[in-house]
Amino acid sequence: MGSALVRQLSAHTEAKLTIVAASRRTDKRERLAAAGMEAVALDYDDAAAVRAALRGVERAFLATGYSVDMLTHSKVFLDAARDAGVRHIVHLGAAGSDDQAFAHLAWHAYVERYIEALGFDYTHLQPRTYMSNVLAVVRPGSTTLRQFFGAARIGWIAPEDIAAVAAAALLEPHRHKGKTYCLAAEAMTMHEVARTIAAVTGVAFTYDARDPADLQGVLLKLGMEPTYAIHLARGIGAAARGEIANLAEVNDNVERVTGRPRIRWADFAARHRDRFLVAGATAG
Repeated sequence: MGSALVRQLSAHTEAKLTIVAASRRTDKRERLAAAGMEAVALDYDDAAAVRAALRGVERAFLATGYSVDMLTHSKVFLDAARDAGVRHIVHLGAAGSDDQAFAHLAWHAYVERYIEALGFDYTHLQPRTYMSNVLAVVRPGSTTLRQFFGAARIGWIAPEDIAAVAAAALLEPHRHKGKTYCLAAEAMTMHEVARTIAAVTGVAFTYDARDPADLQGVLLKLGMEPTYAIHLARGIGAAARGEIANLAEVNDNVERVTGRPRIRWADFAARHRDRFLVAGATAG
């Protein structure tokens, strides 16, 4: 998400902005610097580094990792941003009402309320399910998409669209001050996603609906922080059972904010066609 946002901001040369890109990894900072950007070290576990990274910054994009540490990390960042005089925060959260029961979504709501309590101008981004989550399960030699959503119809959003909305909010904060944007471009079941990818690529992709009861173990095996893994698995299980309201709700926020069409599944599959074709070329 950060890389997509930096690319989109860099394309707006007329804005005459100084883009400060932050990473805790030296190799990433070197690549950013080589691309002509100011690159600074930022590790949420190092409060001094966070304060140094925010020095002189006027507008900031906040995204955290998928763990309960997002609460502490966000507070460290936001306290430092307040002290540094940052005026506008664009926060990457997640779709879900404040009264829902899943902790990993409630944490995002806590962060949003803290941003507001500190008095920042803000734009809250609340994406639904990332299209890239499907891309992440594509493996060479397999045209089967294994996911845990059952037959549920889900609202999807491309990371590039989220980055485009974030860029718009950072470029023209006065237009997006105090706004919350739920981001969902198209509703599809995983069966429909597989058929769409097949139509775009000419490769016979199919969907294997795995048992949501197995997801927690898979996430833990992959190294996800346990508290987050437990609640994410519960949330996806509820989605598969049709227990989450508005899961398939879509909107035109991408068009309204960016002035360009939203990315739909056929567009996303076309953009990443080579990745899907690798799976098809070595399958069987």
